Amino acid sequence: MIKSLIFKNFCLLIGIFSCLLAVTQTANAASPSLGIDPPLTAINIIPPAIAVSPINIQNKDDSRITLRIQIKPFKANGENGELEYFNDSLEIFKNIQILDANTPVETITLEPKQTKKLNLSISIQQDMGISDYYFSIIFISTDIPLAEASSSVNRIGIATNVLLSIGPLETPKVILEEFSSKLLLDKGPVSFVVRIRNLDTHFIKPQGEIIIKNVFGQNVGKLNLTRTNILSDSIRAIPNDIYMQELRSKENPDKKTKNTYDFKHPVALWKENFLLGPYTATLNISMSDEGPLFTKNIYFFAFPLQALAILIAAIIAVVIITRKLKRYANKNRI
Repeated sequence: MIKSLIFKNFCLLIGIFSCLLAVTQTANAASPSLGIDPPLTAINIIPPAIAVSPINIQNKDDSRITLRIQIKPFKANGENGELEYFNDSLEIFKNIQILDANTPVETITLEPKQTKKLNLSISIQQDMGISDYYFSIIFISTDIPLAEASSSVNRIGIATNVLLSIGPLETPKVILEEFSSKLLLDKGPVSFVVRIRNLDTHFIKPQGEIIIKNVFGQNVGKLNLTRTNILSDSIRAIPNDIYMQELRSKENPDKKTKNTYDFKHPVALWKENFLLGPYTATLNISMSDEGPLFTKNIYFFAFPLQALAILIAAIIAVVIITRKLKRYANKNRI
């Protein structure tokens, strides 16, 4: 009797768990799928002026969805491009509107598979000082309270980021904080650290490359750095496309990667496995279309220790075998 009762209770628990799992999977499957273009908009305004920029938002789902529009300011968080939202309501937000057919809106409704074209309108008065403002335009389902909107907006809606610069763009104040690599290597790949500090009032988007030469002065490698936005009063580490590909491979559970890179700190990767001798790496980077241009050389030395160990082991093995053969030959002569 007791065993029968235990068995019934166990079956009941399994049934409840299965129902909860089915409900959870259904809820996840029913979550809306949204698309937005562009994901990032950079705007420069010299006051007085009105800037208008398009935003296309798409409902990829099979059901109607109503979205609330919210504007949240952000700042740089760390050196790898992550953003941190804060709750301050900036004065400039009064000059920002989202227009649907020239009508300001705070919510929109999208039919299944519908794409709606909106316009971001920013009005800047003559007395606005030179400054940058960074904010996200977030589209959130009306079923979700605004208080729940945080940096994890991708789970509850979709957003497009805006980098707004007010005032003329001039030569920025920038420091090349670091350009370095390991001094001694036994094999590749080689990681180069490029860190830029932006002291200017406007964001910058540097463009640069790393040229690698061997002991004979021959070009053996060229790394094009990824063009990334560096917000005002922040530091950012700049990677290259190879690093970004490795990062995406690491984040994709369907693909296996055999690297051991530290993805917390972006680097420029030179995926050359066999290295031998001294090398010179030259960084050439322009901080903006107006300059300045930085050039810096660093040096590193590579020697394949593993190959050396194998060679030494092979030499020792040959010596031992040779001696044994000589002893064997001498013994047979006697």
